[in-house]
Amino acid sequence: MKHQKNLFLIGGNEDRKPKGELLSHFISLCGQSPHIIVISGASAVPEQVANDYHDIFLKMGASRVDRILFQDRKDGVHKENFDLLEKADGVFITGGNQVKLVGIMGGMPFHKNLVDKISNGLVYGGTSAGASIVSRIMIAGGRGSFNPRKNTVKISGGLGILDGVIIDQHFRERNRLYRLATAVSTNPGELAIGIDENTALHIVDDHLCQVYGSNSVTVLDGEEMEYTAFSETSGSDPITMCGMKFHVLTKGFGYDLAKRVPIISDKLEFINKKQNLSEVVL
Repeated sequence: MKHQKNLFLIGGNEDRKPKGELLSHFISLCGQSPHIIVISGASAVPEQVANDYHDIFLKMGASRVDRILFQDRKDGVHKENFDLLEKADGVFITGGNQVKLVGIMGGMPFHKNLVDKISNGLVYGGTSAGASIVSRIMIAGGRGSFNPRKNTVKISGGLGILDGVIIDQHFRERNRLYRLATAVSTNPGELAIGIDENTALHIVDDHLCQVYGSNSVTVLDGEEMEYTAFSETSGSDPITMCGMKFHVLTKGFGYDLAKRVPIISDKLEFINKKQNLSEVVL
């Protein structure tokens, strides 16, 4: 039996009250009274952040919440961490510095095992850096701007849990539209997704997505761009781009990553009903 792959990516600053919509939905995806692992290595204060989510998830119905701080690459080979992963129903990566966490976790046996477990049914949740880190090509930093410019974005490798998609977070709140557009201009084959704060994108089997939360998700598709001047400009010059597709999706709407088309809300009932993807006609 094929297990469904579930990624629940939050744009940061989510409601952390016991009845907060996004974290509650993540817990519900993990099953009845689930066992959750919180990984907080991206944070500057990993123990404090891990403890906060530990308490939140227990209040939301988790039966057990374990914390892995991931402060050293040696953490990626510790047997106790593998044992926790083997028993878990869901894993949640917190916010902070995604480059720091990739540097600690990337390529280690735990990382490879994590990717395999997610492909076989372990539910993945992440907020802020924990959302960006799932990409193979990851936004490593940069700044908001009023034009697309080379110096607005830094690109590096992520954990590769999701291929073909670049994720950005705190999107509208930190004016990151043009840094994401710049990332697309140099990687036009990748879909680019910006997730606003207190908003999440649920991705099923790297294919169909649904938006949750109070704000929006932006999708930039540069696959059929007619022109980009990325290679012709200096770091501080604005970049000309022509023909990029732009979509803004709110709660209840979705996106088909394979077909590269938005999905109207009534086509997304399969996620709530957990139907087999082969039964859905789009």
